[in-house]
Amino acid sequence: MRNCFILFFLLLFGCGHPNGETGTETLARKDLPAVKQKGSEITGQAFNTLSSNLKQAMSEGGVAYALEFCNVKAIPLTDSLSQYTGIEIRRSSHRPRNPRNRADSLEMKSIREFMARIEQNEEPEPITYRSKNTYIYHAPIKINNGLCLNCHGQPGTDISEQNLALINKLYTEDQATGFSIGDLRGIWSIEIPKTVIDSLQAAAN
Repeated sequence: MRNCFILFFLLLFGCGHPNGETGTETLARKDLPAVKQKGSEITGQAFNTLSSNLKQAMSEGGVAYALEFCNVKAIPLTDSLSQYTGIEIRRSSHRPRNPRNRADSLEMKSIREFMARIEQNEEPEPITYRSKNTYIYHAPIKINNGLCLNCHGQPGTDISEQNLALINKLYTEDQATGFSIGDLRGIWSIEIPKTVIDSLQAAAN
């Protein structure tokens, strides 16, 4: 159920990431634990914030109301958490529901890696990068629950005509249908200032 709620609030996707692939590099081994720790912590906070609000929307009006909720509230809630933590949080996809959240070149690099691992029947693990004074944490989001197909599955089979009509109304450039169980839906894309990681490492020492 956790993965499904993550997929529901992926109905919206934000604009291109300011950091492209240029000037980035895979992190040195000594940096990985702190970056992955903070990245996992932040994605957990984002999930809890969005899923609690989405669960309420689902209970009040089902899938249709959840679609309307995500259209209006998902990105503002994530942006509020970014402002609160000082860490940029976004979700991106190779097949976005909202074109504002199309993956940039670096995010596509991670998406291709995650998809390759899934094709090999491996569980994709988070990928981390370093760009100037920022650490970048990418974590996969897969479709692991059949309930997610109500919004992201096959039109006419998984997605009802009524819900498909609402998707097309809310997202006129939607590309986020036609997924199956196990597919990669998108990624968490988290930017963590180097000062945050430095503080974690200092505390650990």
